[in-house]
Amino acid sequence: MAAHVTPGPRIGNGVHIKTAYLGAIRAVFGARLADLSMNEALAILPAVTLLAVGLACILIARALRLSPIVAFIAAGVLIGPNALGLAPLNATTALLAQLGVAFLLFEIGLGFSSRTIRESGRDLVVLGPLQMLICGAGFTLAARFFGLDWPVALVIGLGAGISATAVVTATLAERGIATCPLGRSSTALLVFQDVAGIFLLVFAVSLDGSGPLGLALAEAAAKAFAAALAAVLIGRFAARPALALLARTNMAEVFTAAALLLVLATAAATGALGLSLTLGAFLAGVIVAETPYRTVVKTEARPFGALLLGFFFITVGMGLDWRDIAAQAPWIALAIAALILGKTILTFIAALASGWSRPGATQLAFVTAQGSEFGLVLLALPGVANALGPQAAGVLVAASALSLALTPAWTALGMKLARKLAQAKAAPSTPAADPEAQRPILVFAATPAGRLAMDALTRFKIPFVAIEFDADRFLSATADGYDMTFGDPSDVRLMTAVGVTRARALALGQSRYEISKEITPYINATYPDLQRIVAVRTPEEKAAHEELGMIAVITRGQPEGVDFALAVLRFAGVEEAAIARWLADVHEAHAGARPAPLPATADPAP
Repeated sequence: MAAHVTPGPRIGNGVHIKTAYLGAIRAVFGARLADLSMNEALAILPAVTLLAVGLACILIARALRLSPIVAFIAAGVLIGPNALGLAPLNATTALLAQLGVAFLLFEIGLGFSSRTIRESGRDLVVLGPLQMLICGAGFTLAARFFGLDWPVALVIGLGAGISATAVVTATLAERGIATCPLGRSSTALLVFQDVAGIFLLVFAVSLDGSGPLGLALAEAAAKAFAAALAAVLIGRFAARPALALLARTNMAEVFTAAALLLVLATAAATGALGLSLTLGAFLAGVIVAETPYRTVVKTEARPFGALLLGFFFITVGMGLDWRDIAAQAPWIALAIAALILGKTILTFIAALASGWSRPGATQLAFVTAQGSEFGLVLLALPGVANALGPQAAGVLVAASALSLALTPAWTALGMKLARKLAQAKAAPSTPAADPEAQRPILVFAATPAGRLAMDALTRFKIPFVAIEFDADRFLSATADGYDMTFGDPSDVRLMTAVGVTRARALALGQSRYEISKEITPYINATYPDLQRIVAVRTPEEKAAHEELGMIAVITRGQPEGVDFALAVLRFAGVEEAAIARWLADVHEAHAGARPAPLPATADPAP
């Protein structure tokens, strides 16, 4: 029996688009497709369609420099039942979407471990809760103003306070500030938001329209706490030896299978216990996060997660009607403005309250002002969508998605404003004091190499004084959260003022050979034990500086300057094992648009 095919919009001569689409597939595959029953063909057709559309979205988004999430949702609107009708919202697409959310939660779980808590304690304990509390309260009251009940208003309000992990980490990586104070605190904030989002998701799923709000909150909290405790124990006493055994095979495919098995099995287990599948996926990530194999598992699982998460966003778009979006355009524009402006202001207040400087708080507020993947997941829940109604849900989904596309421009505006605030605050004539009684390393030039060296020294709590002579770099570094002193390292008086008499070494993030040659006799005569490490670009520069008795490092590695930072750490006596862990975190943080990378350290707020 042939399966019923719902006709979609028509093209020339009244031919249905879906009919033409199926006919084209038959023409391409010929007899091979003819051997399949229509039911079998239609069963796999949604997956084929989503794969093709997902690939096209990634290529188009990269060419247009847009967030792929925006492209996925737009494509879903186009191919969905309310437009071309090329893919139905059926059990197959629903399963693929659910798996996408599960892998998103798995990635988030991988970024949450006991080490994360230790290294980002201040941001996780102060900045994160304040930001979620202030933003959540503001948006919850706004939702109540529009007539939503308290439970749904709470879900919408707290969901609006969560930022897009993938978009923010990509923005930080593109600017090369993923490991600077701003980048570390931003990623710690994202980790807290994601964990809060897990709790919020459990709470939202538990809402069934009956029972008091307090009971639902207590039930959600109890479930989340018990499951998290079990995950930590399993990770420490079961997952670690199991993954160690798998590592002996020296086969990456084994970790791929292990990642898939762990995600699906844990999700199935929590589902069988009456908890959500997504909570299980998050706990699977937490289990692996407590092992040394977190990075390799994350690397193997990422392609599946990125692909399936794209499927989820496509299905979100498939549930929207482009006619409703067009009719609600003014409301969508108003919602975007309210989300971005409101979140910027509220996050700025939270950052100031947690001890940030105005330039740093400005950058943080602007870079995290968009909607989030989690917000879209919450809006897609049946209970939330039904409470909002199709039109209001469509407005909020469209606004959240479009806010992701506006993130680069909004972030650039925030960076300019932060630089102006830093310029107004700067006092170039006042050198920084020696940070600790321990002998510092003097770092000159906030180039990529210099910044990475400062990040490395901060990670291992090695005191340093940072000096910059270029006004633009000085303002940019100050706005990004670095504690800088303005001045020229060739000025002997400045070097004396910043503590060269007690310095362990000079780390030069930019080579200035003529100046180095000029002051070398003075350095050798006055500070014979002072080592100088310099970042250079060519073998010729390396040879020239080494003739002056300096340690010259060619910066060929990625990210730029990592070779120089490694040389500084080795000079400072940091153990190779610790350096290797830092290097892995740096590569992960600078890899681009990766969900929830680990912060490199926990610093006081900039």
